Amino acid sequence: MSIPKDIKIPKSSGQFAKLQEGANKYRILSDIIYGWEGWKDNKPFRHEGEVCKIKPEQVDLSKSGKPNINYFWAMVAWSYGEKRIQILQLTQKTIMQPLYDFEQNEDWGDLKGYDITISKTKNGDKTNYTVAPSPHKDLLPEIKQAYEETDVKLEKIFEGEYPIEEEDESIEGDNSPF
Repeated sequence: MSIPKDIKIPKSSGQFAKLQEGANKYRILSDIIYGWEGWKDNKPFRHEGEVCKIKPEQVDLSKSGKPNINYFWAMVAWSYGEKRIQILQLTQKTIMQPLYDFEQNEDWGDLKGYDITISKTKNGDKTNYTVAPSPHKDLLPEIKQAYEETDVKLEKIFEGEYPIEEEDESIEGDNSPF
């Protein structure tokens, strides 16, 4: 074989969690930040706050023909599926409302005290989400360690930057045209 056994293939960024069909289990590790996101030329731009300052003419149109602007929440979370720290960004109100309700409920409280499972199901063109909390439990030591060792500046998303500082995984001397 001509490929060395110890070769390391660069990872894609993967900083942002992508909800897969089925159960997606997370442990929220940070407070939530929120704001508005617009898309232009396949790139997001965001601003903080409850009031949208993005004008329809600043963004591309979505598939439905409406301006591509969304209210969002973002937080640092442990993805059990990916086994890594990721940014969980949500725009779906059917996920936000249950999370808000859990946090306001005195039996559940702070979202950082238990795991949540977001289930995604598709039926034709319709996508549905359900959210379920797991019983309260302490944060696993390996998750706590991973979080402490990860340099995360969540607010960087408002500057158009990636919030997780990652080591440069590019290949030195790569002169690929891609």
